[in-house]
Amino acid sequence: MRAKTEAVLGALGGCARYVVTAHVRPDGDSLGSALATARWLRSGGRETLVVMRDGVPEQFAFLPDAGLISRQYPGDPSEWAVVVLDTPDPGRTGAPEGYLEAARTVINVDHHPGNAHYGDANLVDTCASSASLLVYELMSEAGHAPDGETATLLYAGVLTDTGGFRFGNTDARTFRTAARLVEAGAEAPWVAKHVYGEQPTGRLRLLGLVLASLESELGGRLAIMTLTDRMREEAGVSGENIEGLASYGHLLRDVEVSALLREEGERVRVSLRSSGEADVNEIAGMMGGGGHRAAAGAALPGPMAEARERLIAAVASSLERR
Repeated sequence: MRAKTEAVLGALGGCARYVVTAHVRPDGDSLGSALATARWLRSGGRETLVVMRDGVPEQFAFLPDAGLISRQYPGDPSEWAVVVLDTPDPGRTGAPEGYLEAARTVINVDHHPGNAHYGDANLVDTCASSASLLVYELMSEAGHAPDGETATLLYAGVLTDTGGFRFGNTDARTFRTAARLVEAGAEAPWVAKHVYGEQPTGRLRLLGLVLASLESELGGRLAIMTLTDRMREEAGVSGENIEGLASYGHLLRDVEVSALLREEGERVRVSLRSSGEADVNEIAGMMGGGGHRAAAGAALPGPMAEARERLIAAVASSLERR
């Protein structure tokens, strides 16, 4: 791991122009780690762009520098080094076909178990609770002290990828990092207020509809909620920023896996959350998806009823092996 860290740090200092990106449908960790990395590179005089194909979800528009994010990759990739964060498969960046292959350098920093260790330099640590934690550790190794806004970005990533420090990936390393970020000036209460509070009325209406769909299966070990296009219309929301809804099934006693099934055109996207013991990365893998032990997902062909049965079968198979 030491050699990989040194290789990544060398690559982060060896170019003049950088594109920083992450997976499509960015979340708090991908945004926080990318924006923080960009601030770090700019502090060293590097020209740096942050590109997210899907833009910034409204929920995270409060993050420092979020307004600087572009949806378009710059031309002539051979002039740019590309830093890919929190993304196990480079195809999930949404970059134009062949872009990463033509880039001057590709740097891969991630914590997903399924990462293919791609790139000219990569640091993949599946024990890390977030990509933001890894970026902080890289900064520390390089002797770079984050300012308050950079620390706030990294704290937001750590907070959201641990489910507010509730997921099974929350360990002593996570808490130490969070404490050091607060010491560096991270606005912890402000971040929590924006992430978990100040929700628009439509989102709360949608939450009510989703909770009303809650059902338990497998003797109460699996909680399933559904989100349909009709629910979105009734609540008056587009349906973005709904990943957190998948965790609500754990409010039920004895639930080991909480799942949210949501319509997306002809597909059904499955979001999975574990209470700690169940491995939802394994479950998602059975359905062609992936993620982490505590949080994962997959996309299934519709209709909803068939996707639901496939989900139940996958969860049952995984739980039976424990």
